[in-house]
Amino acid sequence: MRKTILATVDVARLFNVTETTVKRWADDGTLRCHKTPGGHRKFPMRNIVEFAERNKFEPVGVLVLPKQDDLGASIQMAILGRDFPALVKAFVEKALSPNRTDLYLFFSYLYEHRIALWEIYDNVLCPGMRQIGERWQRGEIGINQEHRASYETLDALARLQSEIYVKPDNGKSAVFACPGEELHEIGLRSAAYIFEAEGWTTHYIGARTPTDAVVSAIRDSHPLVLALSVTYPSDPQRSLEDLRHLSATVHAMGVSAVVGGTGIPPGTREISSVDAVLGSARDILDYLALKMPASVPSAGRGV
Repeated sequence: MRKTILATVDVARLFNVTETTVKRWADDGTLRCHKTPGGHRKFPMRNIVEFAERNKFEPVGVLVLPKQDDLGASIQMAILGRDFPALVKAFVEKALSPNRTDLYLFFSYLYEHRIALWEIYDNVLCPGMRQIGERWQRGEIGINQEHRASYETLDALARLQSEIYVKPDNGKSAVFACPGEELHEIGLRSAAYIFEAEGWTTHYIGARTPTDAVVSAIRDSHPLVLALSVTYPSDPQRSLEDLRHLSATVHAMGVSAVVGGTGIPPGTREISSVDAVLGSARDILDYLALKMPASVPSAGRGV
């Protein structure tokens, strides 16, 4: 299994520099690392991404994938060419695979090569899950496979989040919920992770949350933002009324309401108490740039 804590030789390969250069970066504190009892330098992924972000370095090489990964060569080529359709194909195969770890390692591998978190969500995860849903609708896979892909994706994202570079706490917080009977929470979880990476404190209350429970969470945590996600509403009109009620209620409490998801009911954009309708992870970053101008760059790939 490929490790997500890299050795000196791995970092040198990633940035196409000598091992001596990497050791110098580590010894002068430019690139943070920790040393083993034997004196070997080890580099957590979050430190590498922070270093690359701060110094505007882009990876020009690719790390070695396990020999047993049948998709290894195609993933490496897709990384170098930023071929997202090929990466989506790899994601779908790994999400449907019975292997419980290869999806997390795949996400980790993308992130190590400075494919930003929002790009993983928008350009790989979202279209990949759409393809899996379409395959289920066509009867090509069973509901058990679709459900397993969803749960393993959530698990992989949670494990990836423990390794990403998180910006310093900015003193702001947000609550995240799927209101009413909404069961699908991959989009909501992804949004919470982006907020967290940008330095926000997140309060995640998840799927199928009654509107009164959402309001209670707002009273308890006093956030700046309430983020709501709608993916497959069973009753779009009821969902619209929930969004109208919740946004008006929290707006009166001084909290901004934002709505995202692939199943946003028609009319949501016309609700005056909805601060923003966000259709992608990139939209979330742009929104956060308005809420906290110093927290995210206005251009570029971000983190």
